[in-house]
Amino acid sequence: MAQGSTNAALSPWDVVALDTFQTPERTQASQWRRSWRAATTWMIGREASERQAKQESELRALPEIKLAHVAPSIDWRPAAARLEQALKPYHDAPVVLFISPPHGGHSAVVSHWAAQQGADCLTVPTLKELIDGNLAWVDSATQTKHWAIPALERHFLRHTHGLQGVRELFERALSGRLGQSVIGCDSWTYAYLQHAVGLEGIPVLTLQGVEGEQLAHYFSQAAGECPTVYSTRTGKLILTSESDQKAVFKELQRLAAHCRGHLGIAWHYWRERLREPAEDVDADDQQSEKAQPDSSQELWLLDALADAELPADTGDVATLLLHTLLIHGGLEDQALKHVLPFSDHEALNARFALARRGILSSQQGRWQVAPLSYASVRQLLESRNYLVDPL
Repeated sequence: MAQGSTNAALSPWDVVALDTFQTPERTQASQWRRSWRAATTWMIGREASERQAKQESELRALPEIKLAHVAPSIDWRPAAARLEQALKPYHDAPVVLFISPPHGGHSAVVSHWAAQQGADCLTVPTLKELIDGNLAWVDSATQTKHWAIPALERHFLRHTHGLQGVRELFERALSGRLGQSVIGCDSWTYAYLQHAVGLEGIPVLTLQGVEGEQLAHYFSQAAGECPTVYSTRTGKLILTSESDQKAVFKELQRLAAHCRGHLGIAWHYWRERLREPAEDVDADDQQSEKAQPDSSQELWLLDALADAELPADTGDVATLLLHTLLIHGGLEDQALKHVLPFSDHEALNARFALARRGILSSQQGRWQVAPLSYASVRQLLESRNYLVDPL
């Protein structure tokens, strides 16, 4: 196989129709292992810790300058270029949705696409405008015939008046009155709006799920100089610059399956779980003055599946709060009382408790399910028959 076609096969930027999305191999096995581990942690926790190939106490988090070099932020522009190619069969469609799960990049991808194509991004309504059912942001779409919404989850609220804008937007758009548009949307918001508003007939695109080999290729390419990374769980290689890496893909395949093939979530695991030997502190102090930190030394990945697990007895208030945050793509504290059937006190208590446990994190003032908790939260909601996303 030619080098170019090999790189194409390893690319994480394959934009596909939603109905052709596939989770990585062993995803179900990963979920079974996670359930089994949660049920037996009290029995094997200490024993498993003692069997670790490398103890966490022997390691330390990477300095920010090295982390930025070894695991830089994801550049979503290649996905935006692939999105433009994937849109070609839908040139007659007035609206096309591009969806991803939380932390999956849909907002960045559509923002980049809009910039590349000269499309105007619609103004995000305020919380008050959503509560009042104000349609000014929808009216702004009539000013242009080529527009985009990077994050549709910011344009609705599960509230008496909070859905009026989205309903009106899709009614006008599907009638052809608003020209053509691309809308980025959280996969949980998409699942909810399918039921609440109806999105039948609208083409839906997403990034294809990545496998372990694609993760290895992406992490090694993103770092510039591929680091050598070992698993603290097994002591075996996870990533290496050797040309034949197939023997080391197993751990990254586990990570890909755990993240259901979503690069954005896998990147958070990679970045937050990377460690270096603690004895390298002095060497790093000397290295800190260099513009390009040395990434060739050995690094270690803490057990990639050791995320913040939810207890099996998670209460109804916390469970409904988690689901509400997911379908809204995150919410500010002041919005909770408008979308939950609980008092402010109950909702905020549940939010405080989940944040203390690391289940929730705050980004730009909005509380959302933290990346390393997402897999366990999704599994909990699915096990309790809540509406879940299609990815």
